[in-house]
Amino acid sequence: MAGGNGAPPRPLRLHDCLERGLRTRRAPPLPHAGEWIETPQGLRARFSLALRDATIAEARFEATPCATLVAYCQALADHETGRPLHATPGLDADALAALLQGVPPARQDRATLAVAALRAALLTTHKECLP
Repeated sequence: MAGGNGAPPRPLRLHDCLERGLRTRRAPPLPHAGEWIETPQGLRARFSLALRDATIAEARFEATPCATLVAYCQALADHETGRPLHATPGLDADALAALLQGVPPARQDRATLAVAALRAALLTTHKECLP
């Protein structure tokens, strides 16, 4: 989990997250998959999670091939891994946009889609894991 111990997360580079995200975005979904979230422009994303001891052991995503969306989703997957399932997500759209350096202002709206997709996966996971 980036940042750890309550410290603000270190800024990430767009290129680094995009490079990792292009390798991981087509990996098979994990056991707890959220709903697809889609924009009117046709961008879509979805996260899936694996749990261990009520902690997010791994987060994966699937997304349309938009470089900025892929990079935002990868940054979120990296950031949320290791977070307790019951904890509030560590980033909102503004914090995610601030975390990922190098995104043009016209593309920063993709952070909202990425965060919404993660929240959908968390909601699904909470429902599946309740007794």
